[in-house]
Amino acid sequence: MKNFDKQKTFLTSLTIILICLCPTDLAFSQTSKKSKVFVLSTLHQFHGQSKFYSFETLSKIVEMIKPDVIAVELTPTALETRKEQKTKQEYQKSIFPLADKHKYALVPLEPAEPKFSELVKLVTDASKELNEKSPQKAEAFSVYSNALYDYLFKTWDSPLAVNSSQTDSLFEVKHKFQNALFGEKEEKGWEGWNQHFLDKILEAAQKNPGKKILVLVGAEHSYWLRKHLKENQSIDLIKPEEVLK
Repeated sequence: MKNFDKQKTFLTSLTIILICLCPTDLAFSQTSKKSKVFVLSTLHQFHGQSKFYSFETLSKIVEMIKPDVIAVELTPTALETRKEQKTKQEYQKSIFPLADKHKYALVPLEPAEPKFSELVKLVTDASKELNEKSPQKAEAFSVYSNALYDYLFKTWDSPLAVNSSQTDSLFEVKHKFQNALFGEKEEKGWEGWNQHFLDKILEAAQKNPGKKILVLVGAEHSYWLRKHLKENQSIDLIKPEEVLK
């Protein structure tokens, strides 16, 4: 019994000594927490027409998540000036008021010039070239794209449906087809655009260890970002079904 007490006392003393000698390791463990990242697909102006995913619903979801940082699909200039968006109306109707109310930090995802115009030009050139060389193929793709959105807007019935793996799969197929049909410029523009988003998200995570980062992007971008964020070990990616009901 005495030997056991001596061993216990020795182990306790050793533990205290190790703690005192290793403050750096302890500090590192406290500051090396991974950021939690949640990608939320938006419908841009169509929130105004949706009964199940309105601007009000979007606002409630954001407040439920309680993010520390929101990564927004805007250029640095558009974010700084809070320029009114014709398409991405969720910003003036939901996100900016919430940021003011709750003091959320906002991070721009879109590139500044000249990269912004360079990437846009790749995509517009690809579309122009296909319309000139193969107008029937361009028309067929337009019919396919419209049919896909018609199907989605008829079957979506909740924010979770918009953010589902099924929706992601459909958009992934669309863009694989789109890249193959429109060619190298289209693919380079699409991949470059999303890669910039990814880089800014990871940069925000690095600057905000252990914080919650909400990523707001149009629904077509989500499959790409979720796929690549899932592969990254420096962050914890939160699945849509863990948040949305």
